Amino acid sequence: MKIGIISDIHGNAEALQVVLDELKDVDGIVCLGDIVGYGADPEYCIEKIRELNIPCIKGNHEGALTRELDLSYFNDYARRAIEWTKKKLKEQDVIYLSRLGKKITIYKDVLGVHGSPRQPLWEYILDKQIAEEIFNDFDFQIYFVGHSHIAGYFSFYPKNEVVQYTSAFDGAKIFIRPDHSYIINCGSVGQPRDRNPQASFAIFDTEHFIVNIKRVDYPVYKAQEKINKANLPEFLADRLALGI
Repeated sequence: MKIGIISDIHGNAEALQVVLDELKDVDGIVCLGDIVGYGADPEYCIEKIRELNIPCIKGNHEGALTRELDLSYFNDYARRAIEWTKKKLKEQDVIYLSRLGKKITIYKDVLGVHGSPRQPLWEYILDKQIAEEIFNDFDFQIYFVGHSHIAGYFSFYPKNEVVQYTSAFDGAKIFIRPDHSYIINCGSVGQPRDRNPQASFAIFDTEHFIVNIKRVDYPVYKAQEKINKANLPEFLADRLALGI
């Protein structure tokens, strides 16, 4: 079985459609949150996720829209985009987002969260120390995460307690070893921040225990035009071409 893992779409319809086209032959797709925020097509992205019956969990932007997180935690660009998104969404969209869970079991011994297992909506796993704490405090073999918008993975070998990190700037192929644990960030569909503007996603092959993190081009200029037309902060358009 092959499972597509996507996260951090952020209202980017152009990126989402290209990624879904890339995933047309998988057996299922899981979304790790932040369908909305920053981009100009939140309604379309929610509709597409629901139309395809893609299991999805809540990200911090959904948390803000449903008042689970205070807007004071967010920077000015994010706050302005969240306020704009609130005005765009129908009541049924907000209800859908409010009902999303915070964790999802993707496969045997495989957990999906937006941020981290201990703080699903907010914690970033950006360094080896935090990764090691997660590996020691929780018992899953593989964690799929998003939130940072940076594709890559931590691997952990319990016998020598060594944590290693590998970037997926150009994608990555991960051969899952039975004696290792992994935290795999599938990157962002709609707003990558690793200086590669290509949309990022993962495919988990449960038969061969291989994870492919993939990068794909999409028409960035179209997403930029929509952001500017919506009078969202110009930086939110500019950053898409820079991958920041």
